[in-house]
Amino acid sequence: MVKTNADYVDIQAMMVEMRLVQQKSKAFVDRLTSNDVLSQNHIMLLMDLKLNGNMRITDISERFFITAGAATSMCDKLEDQQLVCRIRTKEDRRVVLIGLTEAGEKKVSEIFSRIPEDKLRKIADVFRQVNVLMDQIID
Repeated sequence: MVKTNADYVDIQAMMVEMRLVQQKSKAFVDRLTSNDVLSQNHIMLLMDLKLNGNMRITDISERFFITAGAATSMCDKLEDQQLVCRIRTKEDRRVVLIGLTEAGEKKVSEIFSRIPEDKLRKIADVFRQVNVLMDQIID
């Protein structure tokens, strides 16, 4: 059966809404990072460190889909600003973890204090619902 233009109404609506969510997500992160020297990826890394604790460079590179060199460069910039520090493990001195400093902890709190908690909770709930639906579709 050949699809008509009318059959594509739902697809078009989904694509328009997805594009709007992408644009608004970017605007949201831009708002969080406005008047700041940090990039969106820097903010996301600080949040990941806050939520997950210390991370290896390889973990960071996998999470951001970047090379280990790019992850190292990202961490260098944050370390220059004293927001993160490098921690060597006693078990294997070759392993270097990246962790938040006290200044990094304060920075994360400052960034997210710009958005009311109830709104953050609502956004998180909507994204959870979208992810559940997407899981059902792609499985």
